[in-house]
Amino acid sequence: MIRRVVGFLALFVVVAAAGGAQEPPAPPPAVPDAVQRELQAVQDLLARATAEFEGPQQSRSIVILDEMITRLETLRREGTLTPRGREVLAQAYELRGRAYYNIGLQEKAADSFRSLIQLQPQYALSKEKVSPKIVDYFNSVKKALVGYLAVSSKPAGAKVTLNGEFLSLTDFFPLEVLAGDYRVEIARDGYRTETRTVSIAPRATETLEVPLTRTLASAFFVTEPAGVEIWIDGARAATTAGALAPDLVLAARDKGLDPARASARTEVGGLSLGSHVVELRKKCHEVVRKTVDLSEAKDYEIEPVKMEESLASLSLKSEPPGARIYLDGEAMGVTPKELEGVCSGKHRVEVKHASGKFLQDVVLERNESLTLDCPIRPSLAFLGVVAESAGGERVVADVQEALVKNLSKLTTLNFLPGPKETVDRIIDADRLTRKGLLPGAGTDPDLIRKVTEKLAAALEVQGFLLAVLPEERLQRTAALQLLAAGNTVADRFDVAFNEAASYLRFLAAVDQKAAVYHSWTGIITVDTLLHEGVPILRLAAGGPGSQAGLLPGEVIDAAEGRPIKQTADLLALVESKKPKDRLALHVKGASARAVEVVLGQTPQEIPLNDPALLYNKVMMDLRQQVEGYPGTEAAAFARLNLAVCAMHFGDFAAAHEHLLKARTELPQRPGISQGTALYYLGLALERLGYKKEAVEAYRAAAAAKEATLFDNDGPAVAPLAARRAGP
Repeated sequence: MIRRVVGFLALFVVVAAAGGAQEPPAPPPAVPDAVQRELQAVQDLLARATAEFEGPQQSRSIVILDEMITRLETLRREGTLTPRGREVLAQAYELRGRAYYNIGLQEKAADSFRSLIQLQPQYALSKEKVSPKIVDYFNSVKKALVGYLAVSSKPAGAKVTLNGEFLSLTDFFPLEVLAGDYRVEIARDGYRTETRTVSIAPRATETLEVPLTRTLASAFFVTEPAGVEIWIDGARAATTAGALAPDLVLAARDKGLDPARASARTEVGGLSLGSHVVELRKKCHEVVRKTVDLSEAKDYEIEPVKMEESLASLSLKSEPPGARIYLDGEAMGVTPKELEGVCSGKHRVEVKHASGKFLQDVVLERNESLTLDCPIRPSLAFLGVVAESAGGERVVADVQEALVKNLSKLTTLNFLPGPKETVDRIIDADRLTRKGLLPGAGTDPDLIRKVTEKLAAALEVQGFLLAVLPEERLQRTAALQLLAAGNTVADRFDVAFNEAASYLRFLAAVDQKAAVYHSWTGIITVDTLLHEGVPILRLAAGGPGSQAGLLPGEVIDAAEGRPIKQTADLLALVESKKPKDRLALHVKGASARAVEVVLGQTPQEIPLNDPALLYNKVMMDLRQQVEGYPGTEAAAFARLNLAVCAMHFGDFAAAHEHLLKARTELPQRPGISQGTALYYLGLALERLGYKKEAVEAYRAAAAAKEATLFDNDGPAVAPLAARRAGP
C-alpha cells in the first residue's frame, strides 16, 4: 500500500500554538458534472496505477500515471481542480517519482518530486513505507526548493495568507513554503489588516512578529436567565449561555440577579465605534432595549440584565364547541378552554373542527386576559389558475395575484391557498388534472367526488375554487369555479380580474347564507274577498298559533296595530321578527279579541332552483351543520337540504345517500320530518331507475299524514306520495 504524509506534525503544532483556533471551513463550491466525471475517471486510473506499481513490473505504472497527471494538470490550469483532485495529483507525482528512481532514472524522478513540492511544499514521504534512499533523495530535492516561515501576532489567532492563499493561524512555528517572494497578509476580526513582504530563500527561515491595531469594539453581556438573544441594530448577534463564572457572582448579585440562574459572560465582537441599539429578547419575557455608546476600540462590560417574565391568558370558545385549539401550531386542547401562562407577543390562533376552522393572529400584552369567540367557518382552498390559450398562460401569475388579493376579503369562508405539491400528488394519483374537476371535462362524477374528498381531508377544507382563463382576444375575464367537497358539479361566476368592483357581486354571493330557518306562527291563512282580513284555514298541531288559542275559521284583521288585508301582509310582518318575539294579533270570530303569539321557528327547504344562490357554497354551509352538530335536529334538516342541493345538480346518487341518513335522523312529527325525507327518497330512487324501491318509499311517506314539504306550513306530503305510489 502507498501512503503519503502531509506535514501533520507541523499542523498539530500550529493549532496548539493558536490556542485551538481554526480557520472556519468554507462551504465547498459546486463541482460541475463534467469535472466530477473526469475526477472519477482519474480515481479509476489511480487504482490501476497502484496495482501496477505494487506488481512485479513497477515501470508499467508510469504510463498510467502520466495520463493521470496530464488530465489533472489540465483541470488545475482551468481552475476546476478540487481539494481531493489535488491529493490525487500529489499521489500520482510521488508514485511516478519513486517508479523512475527504482528504474535508475533519477533526473526524471527529481522532475516529478519538484512538481510535487511545488504543488504541496509541506509534503513528506513516509519513512515507514518508503525506502530510506528514496526519502533521502526526495528531501535533497526539497531542500533546494523550500524555505521556512514563522508568523506571530499580538493578539494571536490571526489568519495568515501568502499571496492570497490561506496558510495558518498565528502563532505558529516555522512552516515549509516554496522559496520566493510573498505578500503576507495578517488579518483578525476587529483589527486592522497588516501586510508584509518577504523573500524566502531555500533552507532559510523568515520570522515575522506583527502587532495588530484594534479597530472595533467588543461588548460583554450577562443575563438572567441564560438563553437570551442579543440583537444589535436589528440583527441577532449572539445568545447568552452557560453558567456565571465565580469571579462575577458578587457583581451580578449587586445588580439584582440570581447568580445560580445567570448566564456566562457572552461576547459580541466586531462592533463598529459609535452608538448601537441593543435588544435583549427571550420568549415569554419583556424585551429590554438600550443604547450603548462604544467610542473606543476596546472591551465594554454591559450592565447585567435580569429579564422579566411577560405572560398573558387566553380564553377560547367556539361555535360549534369541541374544536381543537392550536397556538402557533402547538396543540392546546379543545374549546371551551382557558389558557394560562401564554407568552405575550404575537400568536397565530387556529381552532379546527371537522366542519371548518377559525384563524386569527393576536398580539397579547403583558398580564392581558383576552377572550376570543371563535366562529367556525368552512374553508375554501384556492387551486390556482388554468389558461385555455397561450395568451392566457402569459398572464396566469398576474391573475392569480389579483384573485388572491380580492378574494381574501371573503367573510364567511377561510380563503386559503392549496399547497401545489399536495394538490398535484393527490390529483396525479388518479390521473386527473385541475381542469378535469370542472364541468365539460367528461370526468366520471364518482372520480370527482372521490378526489375532492381526498383533497378536503388532506387540506382540511370544505370546498375549492379554481379560476379558468377562457380563450379571448384580449384577456380580461376569469371564470371562477366553486366546488364543494364531495360534489360533482361546480358553480361558475365570471369576473373581470383586473377590476376590483367586479369581485363585489361574487363576494356578496359567496358570503350570502341561504335561509334554512324562518320565524313561524303555525297559522295557515287564505285570501278571500268575503272577509275584511285573512281567515285561518288551519293551525299546525302544537304550533305557536295553536298554543296561543287561535281557532280555525277566525279572521285576522290586524297585527301589531296594522290592518291585515291579505296573507302576504301577515307573512311579511312575521319575517321581520325573530323566533321568540311576540306578535300581537286582532281576530274576529264569535267575538273580536286580541291574541298574543310567541313566534317559533320552522326549518325551510333550500329552493330547488334559485339563480341568486351558489349551491356549492350552500352545501359547504350545510356540511358545517351536519359535521358541527351531529345527532341534532339541525344536522338532520341540513342533511335533507344537502339532498335538495344534490338534486339541483342532477346528482340523484348523492341525494339518495343523504336521504337514507335524513330518513332516520329527522323527527317523526308534523311539518318537515321523516315523511319529507321519505318522499324525496322516492323521487331519487325513481330518477335512478329503482321503481320498486321508489314505490316503497312513497308508500312509507304517504303514511306520514302530517309531514309537509318546503316548511312546516307547506303542502302535505301524504297525498302527493300516495299519487306517485299508484294503486
